[in-house]
Parts: sequence; C-alpha cells; structure tokens
Amino acid sequence: MKECQQCKNCYPDDVSACPKDGQPTVHTIPGEPVLEGKYQLECRLGQGGMGVVYKARHAYLKTQLAIKVILPDLVGNDPQLVTRFRQEALAAAAIRHQNVVGVTDYGVIDGTLPFLVMEYVEGESLHDMLQREKKLSPEVAFEMMQAVCSGVGAAHHQGIVHRDLKPLNIMICNDRPSLSQGVKILDFGLAKIKSGELLGSFIQAQTTGLMGSPYYMAPEQWADEEPDSRSDIYSLGVMMFQMLSGDVPFKGSSIPGIMKKHISDPPPTFAQVGLDLSPDLERAVMHTLKKDKNERTPSVEVFVEELSTALLPMASTIHTSLGPSSLPVSSLRVVSRPPESAVFVDNISVGRTTNKGELLLEGLQSGNHHLRISHNGFKDWLGDVVCDGEPKEVVAELRQAEFDSSVAIPMPDGGVENQKTLVAGLPDVTNPDQLTGKTVQQSWERMPDVSIVPAAEKSRKGLYIGIGALMFLLVIGLGGVAGAYMMGWIGKPRLISNVNGGPPPPSPGTSPGQVPPAKNVLVGVPGGTFMMGSDAGLDLEKPAHSVIVKPFKMDKTEVTNAEYYSFVAATSYPKIPAHWVNGKPVAGEEMMPVRYVNIEDVKAFADWRSKRDGVSYRLPTEEEWEFAARNGSKDNKYPWGDEFKSGCAVVDKESTEPERVGSVSCPDEWGIDDLIGNVYEWTGSLAATYPGSKVGIKQSKDPHYMIRGGSALNKSAGQFGITATFRIDVESTKRDKELGFRLVTDN
Repeated sequence: MKECQQCKNCYPDDVSACPKDGQPTVHTIPGEPVLEGKYQLECRLGQGGMGVVYKARHAYLKTQLAIKVILPDLVGNDPQLVTRFRQEALAAAAIRHQNVVGVTDYGVIDGTLPFLVMEYVEGESLHDMLQREKKLSPEVAFEMMQAVCSGVGAAHHQGIVHRDLKPLNIMICNDRPSLSQGVKILDFGLAKIKSGELLGSFIQAQTTGLMGSPYYMAPEQWADEEPDSRSDIYSLGVMMFQMLSGDVPFKGSSIPGIMKKHISDPPPTFAQVGLDLSPDLERAVMHTLKKDKNERTPSVEVFVEELSTALLPMASTIHTSLGPSSLPVSSLRVVSRPPESAVFVDNISVGRTTNKGELLLEGLQSGNHHLRISHNGFKDWLGDVVCDGEPKEVVAELRQAEFDSSVAIPMPDGGVENQKTLVAGLPDVTNPDQLTGKTVQQSWERMPDVSIVPAAEKSRKGLYIGIGALMFLLVIGLGGVAGAYMMGWIGKPRLISNVNGGPPPPSPGTSPGQVPPAKNVLVGVPGGTFMMGSDAGLDLEKPAHSVIVKPFKMDKTEVTNAEYYSFVAATSYPKIPAHWVNGKPVAGEEMMPVRYVNIEDVKAFADWRSKRDGVSYRLPTEEEWEFAARNGSKDNKYPWGDEFKSGCAVVDKESTEPERVGSVSCPDEWGIDDLIGNVYEWTGSLAATYPGSKVGIKQSKDPHYMIRGGSALNKSAGQFGITATFRIDVESTKRDKELGFRLVTDN
C-alpha cells in the first residue's frame, strides 16, 4: 500500500502520485489498502507509540471505522505479539460501554502485522482540549472525570485494567449532546503489548510537546509490578490534577527524574500551584495519588463519590449562602437494584450506589426533592422525597429497558451492525460460541409484533395489510374532517390567546420529544434617573444613591429551556444544563427558565442570538436591571408597587423548582415578567459595593458578578425577604439550580 505524503490518503501500490494533489506516494504497510477483503483503508489519521491509525470503510456495510495497525518495531519486536494481541483484542471487545470506544474485529496482515477494528469517532482528545483551554473549571473537570470513571469502572468490573490512561487516550466526540455522553476511552486492554512504548513515548513528549505515558504512571508501574485497578486510579488522579491546575503534578527532564518524583516526592498542594479550591476537592484528588496503592482510593466509584461530595452543589447553593437557616437537614439512604446506578437529586449528579446498591447522602435541605436513578440497559427510576430533618430511605427498583440501542448484530460477511430495534438480552457477540443462527433468530422472535417469514409470503401479506390500512385511513380521515368542521377547526376563524401573557405554548403539532422553537420578546424601557439601592436593606444594598440609565430593551421573560436548546442544537454547545435529560429539556419544562448556566455559557448564548437576530445582545447591568424592577424613577420596592402581593411572584416555595415563565407574575409598568422570584438572574456587572459603603466583597481568583431577583426558594418577608434592591455576588463559573438569565440590547 502507498500513502500520499501530504494528504495521507491511501492508494494501491501501482499509484505513484496522489490524484488529489499530485504529490509522490510512498510505501507503508505491505499489500493493498483493503484488509481481509472488506476493510477499505482511506487515509492515515495519525501514529502513536505502538502503531498507525487509519480511517476506513466497511466495503459491504459502508460504515465508517477506525483501524489501528500494530507495528512490531514500535512495540519491541515481541515474538509473542500476535498471540498476545489476540488475547488483548478479545478483552477490549468484551467492554461494551458508551464511554469506551467499541472494538468490533481484529486480524493479522501477512501473519505479522496485527490490526484492530474500532468504532470511528470524530472530535478531539482531552490533550488537545487542555492545550487549548489550559485548565477546566471544577464542574467541567468533574463531568469529564465522571464519564471517564464510568467507562473505566465497566472494564474494572470485568477484571480489565487499562494501564495507560492519559489525556491522549480520552476522546471527546463532537456529535454527542452532552460531555458525559461524548467521552470515549481509547486503547483499552492493549497496554500489555506496549513493551517498547515507554522510551518512545517520552521522546515523543520531548520533541512534540505531547504528554506521554511517563507522566501518568503509578509508582508500582515504575517498579515493574503487575498493575491493578488502583494503578488506573492513580493515572486518573494525575489527569484530574492536570484538568484543574493546567499541568501534571510530576515533571522532569529525564525518565529517571520523572520516575523518582512519582516514587518518592509528594504531589504539590493546590496552593503551591495557585489553585484556590475547596480542601475537600484537594483531599479527593490527593487520595488517588498515594504512593502505596493500599492507601489509595479503592475504586473509581469511590473516587466519583468523593469528588461529588466535594463539589456537591446542594451543599453550597445560592440560597444557603444568603445566611443561616433555621430549617433542619436530612440524610437520605438510596438503595438501588441493580447496584452501581447513577443517582441524581434535583437533576444534579450526586454519585453512584456501591456494588451493594447503597449510597448515603448527608445534609439535604428541608423540602421536596426530585430523585432520578439511572443504569445502562434499564429505565430511569423517578420519584420524590420530602426531607423534614429525619433520616430517609428510598429503594429504587429499576425495570429493564425493552430495547437496547447498543446491541450489535454479527453480519454474514463478518462485520457488525448496530440495530436500534433489538431487544435487550441478545447473546454476547464478542463470544463466537454464542453466535448461532438459532440464538439470533430467537432474539428476533422475542420482539413484539415481529415475525420472520419467507420473502414471497411477506410480499403477499404486505399487499393485504397495505390495502386494509388504506381503507382504514380513508374512513378515519373522513371522520376527522367532519369532526374538525363541527368543532370549528376548519371553515371558521380560530382565536388563539395566551391567558398568562407570556410566550405562546408549544404548537399542538409538535411531535413527542421535539423541543419547539422559541424566541423571547423584547420590551423597550425608557431611560431616566432613579435612586439605586436601599438604606433600609441589607449591607450590600446600602447606601441609596442616584443613577442615570440610558434607554434599553429587555427580554420580557427569563431565557427559557426551549430557546437555550435552539442555541445548543445550532452550535453543538457541549455544556448542557444539568437539569436536562439526554441533552434536551425535560418534556413539559420547555417554557421554564433555563438554569445551571454560568457567565461563559451566557456569553456564548448571547453571541449566537446576536448573530441570529442581527442585534447585539448582552447581560443587563445592575443599574438597568434594578431600573426595570423598580419602575424607573418611581423607586418602587417591587415591580408591581411598594407592598408585596401574594400571587405576584414565584417565591416562598419549598423547593428550588421554578414555574413556567410569565405564568405567575405581576409585571413592571412596561410589561416585563418574573423580575422577582422564579430564578436568580445574572447581570453583567462585576461584584462591587456601592459608593460610600462600609462593607467589602471577598476577592477570589475567579471574578464575581452580581445576581438579582431571587428564586422560588426565597422568602417574601423577613431578614432576607426578596425585593427589587436585593443583590448578592456569585463567582462567574457558578452553575446553579437557582440561577438563570435574561438579555438586553441597546438597539
């Protein structure tokens, strides 16, 4: 086979120049660019420490694949290479998990060059992401690590250790709706055959800047001990440290120097690398980096649980940061069947149940909480629990899903095809002993309303069924037309109104699971002078002072899930709000305010909407927000006046769950809804005290912005009663279940 030196496309041996760019071709692997008569090699994707990866296409199924050809000179010319490769390939194929790149086949070229057939994914590696972003926020790093641990845990439970976890082996697909679904782990089970990769990986790191294996190896691997699952956990700890800080904990100019630090030097503290993060988060990371593996984090599930506890939003929500609460907290024991299920409280991931099916949650706020328990291959378990200060227990019995979209069916030519309509419980396609025509047919026979019949009989049956269906539809259609006329749907004008005054409800024609398109309505607000702040309010609201505001236009309501979904779908934005399911808003919540968005997310949305509408959008300043909420120079305490009115705002609730925008609102005099309650709203103003204030704002590494308006959980009266002058500061990276936004424009 020959390859073009410029575009890397693959050609037969008789092609001397690339037809696309005219560059000369060179010999690479022996033979033609078709492996086993069915895998057509198209172009080289890259080369790693053990082989070359090609983009390929199945000649019969036309599916896109990735094929790694193992080159003996890169793995130490191991005489047992082919035998060991077969064993490791079978192990890798046995791991069937959404966060692990699937292995579908393997083979050997000319008896000496093994190759592995894998699913093809498009995206970037975690290494490339870190090169671009330098470091990630704790929330994004946790989401990434949670997905990686999910895939690694699936392998560990089958007794398979990766041995070479590093950012180069973590892919992030660009065609997935969320980061957790887009993470894919490469090279599972193949590290055993990499006897010659250590030196090559380090040389590659020195010459290209890539972070190779030595930076992620556990101490016992340097001592040539047999690694186990805790060795993988050490590598995960190094990666988590790098995602948070922007660099690995141990570096050196030589392999012996790196080895010494891994074996004997303590990892640097967060403070030493300039990180201002919680002690609990530091403890969770440092637990994985213990030199003695017996003292190390025992499993990936425990690692995720420790990270979750450290980063748990429920422990430090906006609401609880307002001041001391007299409400008691509860503990909740979750028991799941099956075990090792993901647990979500108010759509926030709080960890997984253990291999015994248990998870203990401490410190839940009083009130109603929504629970969701998930496990691959099972339907989500949904329920609610009311916390009142007493210990609670929930037992979740998950029902097995009827269909499994990840099941693969062996094809007659030896390929594998995904079948989205197959029932769960098919035979293991990675075990040739189970692949019989009988078992496959029996699996098909378990499908409801499906039968296997001869082609001729199926054709006749199809004709009869088609005629019957046509007659049935004709009768139904005539009846439908008559009914529509009687009800005034045709032949008469139809009045559509929205009694709530907010955006119109989704069209009745919207298909199930489809999020209706939505655009917010802009309301003009004239400029003027008003007294900002309140001398009778909290310290941050003092002193009242005169402010001039220019005219602007403001969103009538907070940005909804539906409109934010339009942005996510149009841009493939990877940071999906935590309260969504499968990358979309929960059905029925499309017109509720979007939440779990930080300043970065808001700016990305504003940029997209500005291009869509041809208008320059931004967050309102604090001055603009308060001017609108206080009816300008009237200086009202609330948008509707100076006295609180029950039923005018979504406040005083027992949970943080908001209502549909505009459904419970007394607007300001220009018609702007939900300025009080429902969700807090970001402003574009950096945290600052008012001129003449006697208090200060705590400074931190991440900039803080002021938020306004209160949420559903806020009170209408008392020391922290929400008003139009109430203000607090929040770090710009905060994604919270009580925090949304609306936009303004000067145009």
